[in-house]
Amino acid sequence: MHTPLTYGAGFPGRPAKLVEKRLARRTPVRLGRHAAPLNGFTFHAPASLAARVQRRIDQAESEAWMARLWRRDATLWTGNDEGRWLGWLHPGAAPRELGRMAAICRKLCVAGFSDAVLLGMGGASLGAEALAHTLGMGGGGLRLHVLDSTDAAQVRAVQSAVDLTRCLFVVSSKSGSTLESRMLAAYFHEQVARRLGRQEAGTRFVAITDPGSALLAQARDEGYAAVFEGEPSIGGRNSVLSPFGLVALTLLGHDPAAFLRDTRPMLRACGTEAPARANPGLILGALLGEAALDGRDKLTLLAAPGLEHLGCWLEQLLAESTGKNGTGIVPVDHEPPGDPEDYGRDRMFVHLAKSDAPCVELDLRMRRLAEAGFPVLRCELPSARLLGQEFFRWEVATAVAAAVLHVNPFDQPDVEASKVRTRALALRHEAGTGLAEGVPLLVEGALAFHGTESGATAMDLLASHISGLDEAGYVSLLAYIARNEANEAWLAAMRCRLRQATGAATMGGFGPRYLHSIGQLHKGGPAGGRFLFITADVAVDLEAPGHALGFAATQRAQALGDMEELVSRGRPCMRVHIAGPIEAGLAQLAGLLDQAVQAVAVR
Repeated sequence: MHTPLTYGAGFPGRPAKLVEKRLARRTPVRLGRHAAPLNGFTFHAPASLAARVQRRIDQAESEAWMARLWRRDATLWTGNDEGRWLGWLHPGAAPRELGRMAAICRKLCVAGFSDAVLLGMGGASLGAEALAHTLGMGGGGLRLHVLDSTDAAQVRAVQSAVDLTRCLFVVSSKSGSTLESRMLAAYFHEQVARRLGRQEAGTRFVAITDPGSALLAQARDEGYAAVFEGEPSIGGRNSVLSPFGLVALTLLGHDPAAFLRDTRPMLRACGTEAPARANPGLILGALLGEAALDGRDKLTLLAAPGLEHLGCWLEQLLAESTGKNGTGIVPVDHEPPGDPEDYGRDRMFVHLAKSDAPCVELDLRMRRLAEAGFPVLRCELPSARLLGQEFFRWEVATAVAAAVLHVNPFDQPDVEASKVRTRALALRHEAGTGLAEGVPLLVEGALAFHGTESGATAMDLLASHISGLDEAGYVSLLAYIARNEANEAWLAAMRCRLRQATGAATMGGFGPRYLHSIGQLHKGGPAGGRFLFITADVAVDLEAPGHALGFAATQRAQALGDMEELVSRGRPCMRVHIAGPIEAGLAQLAGLLDQAVQAVAVR
């Protein structure tokens, strides 16, 4: 049940500065024997933004946007191939296939495995990761690990965390040709074969891929235990409610049919029969798109405990879908929360909340932000089991926001450019000419600095790089090191210091993971980003059978290739390379960044 979007006392025409709307009451929706509430949504917005959103919803209603979305009308966006990529509108449309998938996964759960390791990148892994961290293990499920990196230390860490003789490997790639997934599958297949023999090794693997892919043929040749085929009309970032998310959900011990039933209330609410002014996906999408056009394009995600990994999934969905043609929504995820005075006018905030586990501290923080005049959106889950509703709500909203911004939400025109440069660097390395890392600007202690900035010291170089930020810009820290708890804490601390010194939004990512998430936006989205790459020595590389380069060399080529591409587009970049122990190098870099931000603050 919905409350229509209408304006009352304190709305446009009155002196009140904020508008608050509650778009959904959590009344149970009956679905046969099953009842699930609709996830809640409220928003606070300045009156000027609320008026823009009202006009956009009026336009969407008069032009039948939602009907056009559901009938796959590409003219809602750019009139190109958008209609080919809307299979995600019908999750669970093939119940027989869903039942087959669930039965196979349940057999795997009782086949003697204790853990499952999912090998995939971007849309092939981020949804599964969100499900694993949000829902945890169900009864009789497997412990799920997601590995989406070519970092040798991270690969070793996952290997040491599992018993390879009792581990199921899930190779996940829509195209079947994703470089990282192929390398990881080759490496772990070899490791298992050394322990159990090559014939037995194949039975410890399953694949999720689209029909006709090279991975499908490989799985059959190597005797994989199962292959789950994706739907070709669903792109990777929209695939979480397809086998690319549901296989992981089922291996965790959850019922995929029940999960999809709990998602249906949001499908109905976002459907064509819902009034435009009460459609959760349309309202959210109009807010996102109009805020971006109004200069509030830094969508800052703040999640209640237990929902943090939903932000990682949202980051890719928003960045890849809207970050192109010089426009887009810049998702700011996992940035440490601040006070209202720490943020610029370019911010809009999303509060991911759980009504069955309220977070008083975060509630108070969001209230202060709203009172300070920032747009604040609240998406509220009655329980974690309704996570599927948020997946669907945000997929619809992102499609609507893309219509507002006049971009194709289903392509990624700038992603391939970095891959081309990476392949060229890899070929140079194979030919024995090295990776062409260039001569550093200077070396100070364990750190070598590469880029185009000028300065007499390392602190000067960093200060010069940071001081170039403008009010509408952002800084992105891109770390080609292992994604572990210590390094994540270091990245968060540096982002906090940079924001407090500059007032700019910060992004952060581990390479090459971020290339499959926010990489499109970095290259094709709004200008104003400044990029700090971090690379490091690797003492011992790991080899992937059938691949000329090992993991460490591949990771370095990916870093250099992405930086090359960004520089070619006029994006300011600096790279800091750590020689020796990473911990010591990061400590030195933290000290230099502290000095640099202090110097910038004085200026």
